[in-house]
Amino acid sequence: MTETVPYSRATILITDDDPTLRAIGAELLACEGYRVLEAQDGDEALRLIEAAPVDLLILDMLMPNKDGLETIMELRRRGSEVRILAISSGGSMDINTLLRSAMVFGADRTLSKPLPISTFADTIADMLLKPAVKNDMFT
Repeated sequence: MTETVPYSRATILITDDDPTLRAIGAELLACEGYRVLEAQDGDEALRLIEAAPVDLLILDMLMPNKDGLETIMELRRRGSEVRILAISSGGSMDINTLLRSAMVFGADRTLSKPLPISTFADTIADMLLKPAVKNDMFT
C-alpha cells in the first residue's frame, strides 16, 4: 500500500509532451520542496517509474507514442500504486469524457488545463497526504 509522504521529500514525475508546461510545473514544484522528474511521453514515464520510486505522477492524457490512458492502464496492470493526477485540455476530444476515463482506469484525481496554480499546488499536497486509489480492474 502506498504510504503518505512528507511532501518535502516526495518525488513527482511530470509527464507531458509540452516542454513549456513541464518546465513551469517542475519549477513550481521544486520551489515547493519536491524532487521533480520529467518525461515527454508515457513510454519514458514507465521507464523512469521502473528505475526509481515515484510518489506522484502528473500525467497528460493526450501525448504521442504512449498516451496517458495507456500509461495508466499499464501502471495498474503492473500493480503500481503510484498516485496519478491526470491532466488534459481535451484537444479534439470531450475533456470530461477523457478525464472520466482516466479515473475509471486508475487515476486518483483529474484537473483540466490550463492548470490554475493554486488549485494545482493544493491538489498535489492533498494527494500526497492520502494513499493511492486501489484499482482492482487489472488484478
